[in-house]
Amino acid sequence: EFMKVECIRDFESLEELKDLWNALLFSSEQNCIFLTHEWISSWWECFSEDNSLEILIFKDEEGSLEGIAPFMIKNKILRFIASQEVSDYCDVITHKERRREFYENLLDYLKTTYSDVAKIELMNIKSSSPTLSFLPSLAPELGYSSSCAETEVAPLLELPSSYEDYMKSLSKKNRHELRRKLKRIESLEGVKITKITDTRELQSSLETFTALHKEGSPSKERFWGKKGMSDFFQEIASRFSLQKWVELNLLFCEDGIMAALLNFSYEDTIYFYNIAFNKDFARYSPGLFLFNHCIKQAISEGKRKADFLRGREKYKYYFGAEDSKIFRLILTPGKSEE
Repeated sequence: EFMKVECIRDFESLEELKDLWNALLFSSEQNCIFLTHEWISSWWECFSEDNSLEILIFKDEEGSLEGIAPFMIKNKILRFIASQEVSDYCDVITHKERRREFYENLLDYLKTTYSDVAKIELMNIKSSSPTLSFLPSLAPELGYSSSCAETEVAPLLELPSSYEDYMKSLSKKNRHELRRKLKRIESLEGVKITKITDTRELQSSLETFTALHKEGSPSKERFWGKKGMSDFFQEIASRFSLQKWVELNLLFCEDGIMAALLNFSYEDTIYFYNIAFNKDFARYSPGLFLFNHCIKQAISEGKRKADFLRGREKYKYYFGAEDSKIFRLILTPGKSEE
């Protein structure tokens, strides 16, 4: 079944798409914070550099939106927008009912329109994504060879309906240790957690967070030193706060800030995006205290999942998270070998 394809190549046209984009995303299987119009558009604004914008919009005969492929091209490689270090998940956005048609139309369009593209490199696709089941199976008949590889894991925690049930789900050893560590911080003077969601406050508190995060390691300092990085998070803070999608949790005691946790709260999921803590308080495990607090809060808000995002850090498993896999899919023009 034929779909009409439009290609968006300028920022103004991308901005105009906002409402249609998010409406399709909310009803799609790929729905997640990193595919929102706000995220993609902020990324493009801050990091586009020498990439060229190639957002493909698929519509049916009546003109209603059926799919979005948020692509960009650089050095003859077609990639997802924002597939650099800040986005944990990338994908296309498809209408649930018309997935097969969308992927067929997508490959067909890529083949006829981007004949000079050397390869299509699609990073950070969740294992549950229809992209992984449709594209490799459709690729050979449209003249592409494909290779798919697991690249990372993102530990995910399914949340029960009460904090008591959550604590029961932890191993006896971890539960005991967690309680001990929580008590240790609670015994300090002036312990309090401040949750910041207001746009103005977020923008100033982000600077506190950044300074704390930079102290963590040279690689974290390099991360924040990259061109556009601070601007990007300020932009995300202002756009996400309007939607109540972002919160910064700060843990203080009498002697100052102990830790800060940047979360995205979206649909039924809390995404733990970044943790920073003050080395002077490392012996108290202030990060664990904040994670526990935010898990408790997410459960009381009725969230179903806590996503610890990419990376195998030990603390994620301590809280009971289990690996979900992330894949890279590469499509190369030319018949597959099979």
